[in-house]
Amino acid sequence: MFLSHVVALRSSKARRLAVEPPPPAPDRAGLAIVAIVRDVAPYLAEWLDFHVAAGVERFFIYENGSTDATPAMLASGSHAGRITVIPWKLGARDAGTGRVFSQQVTAYAHAITTFGRLVERMAFIDIDEFLVPRGDRTLMEELHAIGPVANISLPWMMFGHGGHAVQPEGGVVANYTRRAATPYGRGSSLLRFKCIVDPCDVTGVGVHAFATRSMGERSANTRGEVALNRDRKRPDFFSDARIQLNHYYCLSEEELHRKCSRGPVNFASDASYGRRVRRKVAEIERATVEDRAAPDFLARVGRSAAAGLEARHVR
Repeated sequence: MFLSHVVALRSSKARRLAVEPPPPAPDRAGLAIVAIVRDVAPYLAEWLDFHVAAGVERFFIYENGSTDATPAMLASGSHAGRITVIPWKLGARDAGTGRVFSQQVTAYAHAITTFGRLVERMAFIDIDEFLVPRGDRTLMEELHAIGPVANISLPWMMFGHGGHAVQPEGGVVANYTRRAATPYGRGSSLLRFKCIVDPCDVTGVGVHAFATRSMGERSANTRGEVALNRDRKRPDFFSDARIQLNHYYCLSEEELHRKCSRGPVNFASDASYGRRVRRKVAEIERATVEDRAAPDFLARVGRSAAAGLEARHVR
């Protein structure tokens, strides 16, 4: 069992795990995305299509007990050959201390220790998050251009309702082009990060921060500038160069209601989760700007790809 190889760091809840990095396979290559999902059938095809178009080669999907068409789509969709599905309902706590293990963090630790040897980089994002190349290169090419860093942090670009009360036709990327204005204040709840790492260098796993053998508790931004994880919220560290992380947090009012009803993957109660979500939404909608990085990327890769994403969106 992989849990014999990870150790909970000191906390009342195990939000960080220490891991032993896997040895790299001689032929490891490419970028993989790791995600934990539940009941995401209306969004899955578009998310997969977009990231394949951006150069992602493999997906390790942790299936968290979906009751909709998500499992069938993962098994039989057009990208099934790129996808490894891992059933994941790990409700566990440390027997000695009572600390609860985050299902998200344990999934990430499992991905690194089990599959990390196969790929050059792993990105840890959710289905409502899109990695957008800012230029004409693939995500992997952009990562190489950033430099030989094992841990890269990308700040959330937080997208709002876009004026939609109900779920619109045509997919996420085409319909949501207004996001919270940046830079966020240092104390903003919107100023969080997701990471792309060399899995064969990772020693510490979290949802928003990782530690690595070569960089310790430090991470690089997309300009290649390095800071301690705790200092990433400094204004001079914020960067959306080369790769932008779009977080389609709100979607329509209808979809936001479903999100709050579905509840969190991790520790929060349904009630506290709903309040936290609504506070973030209010902050996003307070001041928005137009951001067309994602649809512009689709225009660069070709109108046929963009049309395919819209056609495959499932209501």
